[in-house]
Amino acid sequence: MIFLEKPITLQHIREVCARFNEGMRVEYKGTFDANVREQLPKIISSFSNSQGGVLVVGVRAANGVPQAPFEGFAAQPREEYSLTVENICLRNVHPPILPRTHLVQSDVPGNVFLVLEVDESSESPHAIENSKRVYVRTGSAANPYDLADVNLIIDLVKRRREPLERRDRLLKSADRRSRQVVPIEHIDRPFALISISPTFPRNPLCTSQQAWDFLNETQFTHASLVPPNSMRRVLDGAASLTHANPPRVTGQYVEVSKYGLLFAAKQFAVIPWAGNADAREQLYFANLFQTLLRLTICAERFYVANGHLGSVLMNISLHHVQGRAMRFVAADVFGDNPEDFRCCTDLVSAERLITVDQIRAQRLDMLTEILSDLTWPPVERLRENVERMIERMGA
Repeated sequence: MIFLEKPITLQHIREVCARFNEGMRVEYKGTFDANVREQLPKIISSFSNSQGGVLVVGVRAANGVPQAPFEGFAAQPREEYSLTVENICLRNVHPPILPRTHLVQSDVPGNVFLVLEVDESSESPHAIENSKRVYVRTGSAANPYDLADVNLIIDLVKRRREPLERRDRLLKSADRRSRQVVPIEHIDRPFALISISPTFPRNPLCTSQQAWDFLNETQFTHASLVPPNSMRRVLDGAASLTHANPPRVTGQYVEVSKYGLLFAAKQFAVIPWAGNADAREQLYFANLFQTLLRLTICAERFYVANGHLGSVLMNISLHHVQGRAMRFVAADVFGDNPEDFRCCTDLVSAERLITVDQIRAQRLDMLTEILSDLTWPPVERLRENVERMIERMGA
């Protein structure tokens, strides 16, 4: 990308202005007014449909040439610019794009720069205006983006198909291998599947050996993601197999692929509802949470280490859970009636499209939202429990 160092500073912006005029991969806007906000879908989608690029708001340009002094624009006191950009993209770009948003302080009091970094997208073509218009970059300072012709749109559609098919193959292969330790045919054994992957895995992010080294070396304060001596080589990466050893050890499969897929299959332990003297049972949700938290932390570290800062797709599904009591928080919060927590379907799932930055910056909110989709305690109590468990794990 244009900005090679993070975090982006005022000096970085000045250096970019000295090196780049407007064109194929760079565009400047003097302020973030209504007109610029209206143009944002065209600009962002055209970058993603071409070679990626950067929009710097707070820099005036004349005939495509940035004009000093570089002072930024007056910031609105209560506006969350990253949220504004995200909402504009989600409403107006199809499929959505989530650019990396950076707010940089100017040396003029009260002024800021807004930097939007957009990667070339394997999801192209991205369309706007009710999904009818596809824009690409032209490289011209006078007209930096323009409508794509039919042949180019056909090429973009073909470019999207290959990584979609690869992601599907990676998921199916990981799921098939996980059956060695988490068999699907035993309906009395509930289990969870968790996958995190680039939305469109076009190219390897690393080598298979590097995927092995990453999985082998990742450690946490209280426990690692995988037990010692459980590692195995698999096609395109590495995996860990842990066979069930009741009552304490449940079957678990974890895989890391060089294409950026992080996958886990985990059996649920079944525990007493309220102490060993209570014959009623519930699923042990700590099995899910611990694996989910560790996998998301690993995913963030893996993507950052290998230069993937774009969007990722998270999917969590719980299987064979019909009739099971599913409670995440302590028993004394709601009383002792498991009937209030019985699941009425055999499959429960949650899915999120997020950026790598959001995995780190919004971890507590993200995990709370996901767990609230899978179980039924009040969100405030759920958030407190999630926060407590994150702290306990040193994450």
